Amino acid sequence: MSRATSRWVVAGALALTAGAAVALAASHPPRSSAPPAVVAADAALVLSGDVDYLRVNRAAELFREGAVPVVVITGKGVGGDSAKAMREECLRRGVRADRLVLEPDSTSTRENMLFAAPLVRGRGFRRVALVTSAFHMGRAERAARRVMPEVEWVPVPVKDAGPPSHQRRLRLLEWVKLAWYRARGWA
Repeated sequence: MSRATSRWVVAGALALTAGAAVALAASHPPRSSAPPAVVAADAALVLSGDVDYLRVNRAAELFREGAVPVVVITGKGVGGDSAKAMREECLRRGVRADRLVLEPDSTSTRENMLFAAPLVRGRGFRRVALVTSAFHMGRAERAARRVMPEVEWVPVPVKDAGPPSHQRRLRLLEWVKLAWYRARGWA
């Protein structure tokens, strides 16, 4: 085999390997702890980015079931990125206003944790249900443990919204974000 042919074979093998890695990453989100069969916690922490309000809906279910007495919602932005908008959705779904705690300034998963930490610690929450999308849970749980290692985190993943092609794109992007968080020491 000539040197040029060898290079093409190596390049092709590398391209196939890279393609397989991308396909695998797009089919599985970063790992997280297994969710418990029964959720019981001091509070639920709902992360922003809830465009279809699936996270809010799950947190409200936990509240109505008595699994959590308090719901902490995070985020600055519009719609599901806004703690204020998510507050209104929580109220519509039966969470009492006096049982809601808002963190309205965060714009990223890391900021969700950093800005929610004083609220969680100040209220003495020791066991917190972390409510976010399944594709996001791996990075969110790692960030939560990094910022608040004293808290016992209970993962409560919700179904990923959107068509399969959108979900694959989100999972792939989540691997990139997790790599960034790990490089920065945030996860």
